[in-house]
Order: sequence, then C-alpha cells, then structure tokens
Amino acid sequence: MLPAFALIRPRSLSEALSAISDDDVPYSGGTELLLAMRAGLQRPRALVDLKAVPELRRIALLDGGAEGTELRIGATTTHDELARDAVVRDSFPMLARVAAGVGNARVRAQGTVGGNLCFAEPRSDLVPALAALDASVVLIGPGGSRRVPVAEFILGMYWTVREPDELMVEVRVPVRPVRAHYVNLRITERPSVGVAIRVDADGRCRLVIGSVGEQPLVLDYDGIHEVDPDAVSAAVEPVPDLTGAEDYKRHLVAVMIRRAMAELETGKKQ
Repeated sequence: MLPAFALIRPRSLSEALSAISDDDVPYSGGTELLLAMRAGLQRPRALVDLKAVPELRRIALLDGGAEGTELRIGATTTHDELARDAVVRDSFPMLARVAAGVGNARVRAQGTVGGNLCFAEPRSDLVPALAALDASVVLIGPGGSRRVPVAEFILGMYWTVREPDELMVEVRVPVRPVRAHYVNLRITERPSVGVAIRVDADGRCRLVIGSVGEQPLVLDYDGIHEVDPDAVSAAVEPVPDLTGAEDYKRHLVAVMIRRAMAELETGKKQ
C-alpha cells in the first residue's frame, strides 16, 4: 500500500515552483516514484502533480541564440509522445527509436522524460542516448535557471545535481548533422547494458555506456577509429546484479560497442 500523502495540483510553472520542497516532491507519470513509495523507500509529505502545467509539456524546434537551433522537450512529455512526434522522428530518429523501446506500453504511455532523468534509475535507455546527443537539462529554482549537460546531470544511482527546490522544465538537444546509433541488451524490461554512439560531421565521436555502472560512462574521441572496445570494457565499473556478474557485464560492453560501431558504419543509423 502507498503511504498517506497530500496531493498538490499546480496550474502554472510559478505555482509548481512555489509548491516543491524536500518533502513536497514533483511528479507526473510516477512510474518509478510510486514503486519506491510502495516499497517504503520514499515517504513524501505531498506529491506535486505537474500534469496540468502547460509550460512543461511541449516538443518544438526553437532558435537557442548562441546555442543554435535546439529540440526542446518539456519535462512532462511522455516517452510515447517523444517516440511519435514527427519532428523527433525526422531530426532525431535514434531518440525516437529509443523512446519507443522504453520499458513497456504502460511505462511509455505514463512515464515522462523528466521523471526518467530526475529519478536517475541507473538502467535507463534514455540517459545514454541523450548524453550521446550532447543534450542538456534546464533547471529552475529560487536562484533562477541553470543548464546542465545530461552527461553531468547524473551523479550516481538515484542521485542527480537537481536541488530539492529546483524543477526540471525541459531537455534541450542541439540540432546538427550527426550519425548516431543505440544498442542495448535487455533480459528484463530494463537494459543490462546500453551503448550510444555519435559521430559528428567533422569526424569527432562520443561513446556513452549506460546501465552497467552507477552512472553512464561518457567518452569523447577525435575519431571513431580511436574507440577500443576492450579498453572501454576494462574502464567501466560494473554493478553485479541478477542480470550478470562483473566479468560478464564487461564482456557485454565490448560486444555491444562493436555491434553499435558496425551497425552505424553499415548504415543502420537511427
């Protein structure tokens, strides 16, 4: 059973910001939070329901000024909305495909992009994909707004840089010519390992390993030829669990890196 809690339903971004605190927790889909509450791992005084805040639910291509054109994804956008959006499917096919494969149908229909990032579940498909695309999150709190790269947002298992009085309002993804691909291995509904790779027009490459350690491993190279799957697998710090021991997960990392690189080079880019 869920513990007792109050429910606050703000209708604007300012109302939502004034409502959240250490004990008054923002939520939208609740696919991870409610499980944690049922298990007794979290006991918030109130849940701040963000579903009626219009500023948090949009997908649009906008001019970011010095940052150039960006895809802006509202924090309460569901995985299903992200997967089906025409702009995302056209400009960021890897991201659309990753969103379409998150969890199960219920999670995709109910779970949100912001919730996925803020909960910092270590076995996430979305986090490595966004980190590979050099995405960032926008946080707003009493001190104003700040922008944090997704690659720096996750500090550990269920731990991010977001302060309790801050609200994630959107994710921003730069629009630029890249080739990108994501592969994973799933034994359960969550990945045991996920590998995202991006190659820029100038040849520079980013590799992100997720779902193995407590946080994603982000590696940048001058070119894809510099990627050594065996060296990367030796550098990861796997967390053993029911889906595999440390040695097995290291082996999987090397295998999945080679698969991602081969599929990217043979044209199976997403």
